[in-house]
Amino acid sequence: MPDHRNNWRVTVALFALTGIIESFAFGHLNAFTPLYLEQLNVPADQIPRWTGLLAAFAFILGIPLLPFWGVWADRYSRKLVIVRSSYAGALMFALLALSANVWQSAAARMLSGLVLGNTGVMLAVQAEITPRDRLGLAIGLVTAGNPLGIAIGPLFGGFIVQRWGVATLLMIDAALTVGVALLLTIFLHEEPRVRRTDARIGVLLRESLANIARTPLVVRLFGLAFVVMLGMNLAGPFVPIRISQLYGGPESEVPVIIGAIVSSMGVAMAITTPLWGRLSDRIGYVPVLRVAVLSVGLMFILQAVAWNLPLFVSGRVGQGLVQGGIDAAIVALIALRTPDDRRASVLNLSRLPVQLTWFLGPILGALLSSFGLFVIFGAGSALCLLGFGATLLLDREQRELAPERAG
Repeated sequence: MPDHRNNWRVTVALFALTGIIESFAFGHLNAFTPLYLEQLNVPADQIPRWTGLLAAFAFILGIPLLPFWGVWADRYSRKLVIVRSSYAGALMFALLALSANVWQSAAARMLSGLVLGNTGVMLAVQAEITPRDRLGLAIGLVTAGNPLGIAIGPLFGGFIVQRWGVATLLMIDAALTVGVALLLTIFLHEEPRVRRTDARIGVLLRESLANIARTPLVVRLFGLAFVVMLGMNLAGPFVPIRISQLYGGPESEVPVIIGAIVSSMGVAMAITTPLWGRLSDRIGYVPVLRVAVLSVGLMFILQAVAWNLPLFVSGRVGQGLVQGGIDAAIVALIALRTPDDRRASVLNLSRLPVQLTWFLGPILGALLSSFGLFVIFGAGSALCLLGFGATLLLDREQRELAPERAG
């Protein structure tokens, strides 16, 4: 086994910071796209549809490339694939800030497809260098970067938008993303590989997909992740519009209110995601996964039927308290139940189901927008509850899925 060039604790910090800034910046798109569309003079009755479409446009370019980032990482350089994401994100935010109309904005959003594909590679690096008895904690900490960015981003963004507008906020996001790219460039080291291959990219991709297919539990987990995340990403882009509907105060305060509510969910996720990871190490991944998925489905019901803003906020915070348990449990299960010789290639593709829902969820939401937001949030709940049903099929795997502990 080769010596590691990275300390696993250092990579946890680097990857968590990457997740913080990435979700900090992309969370602004989720929180303030409807207000951004207003500033681009989009008619009010078209804003819900454009909200969904812009969220989906981000993946027109990215979806065809998704399966390749992992094999390019294995074939050439994991570090290069990881840092590429941050540089591409910085360019995208800068172009969005300079957009003069919704079509230019849509073109800029398409560039965010080049940002995809870094998380799976980071998880592969982290799983490779982390002691087995710390894997759940490490993954929980890395994935906690995302909710922490969501926690601080919208609240910060709300004050910036209120005072200087969305374009200024997007330019700040571009600068912060460049900073993260430079840190990764300097402090992340390429890990030595026991075996490097000269195989063609197509061969490597087929091998990676075959590695997934040869592990039936992983196939089921991929399907579970797709269904649950489709529900969450179907409803997610429409949260700001729901908040605007329920808020009855001064219009000038809307950006701050949206930012504060979106941040409240992020705070809840930031606090509980590492705890879910550690709890999974102790009591098992399937019980944690089951509770988290069911709870998210119920929280979407509350958000759908909420008749006032405090009730809606309760649903968002409740979702934040449990949502972090889903990702950490699924990734840890995939890592622990994939043979060593296939782990890296499988983890490189582990984000594929989630990333597909980033495209399909907003598209489905845009199609449902003419029926009202109740239908959108209700559909999100139905998909999450379907995912809970899928976790019940893991019952016979329960003994096998007990947490592994290194000796």
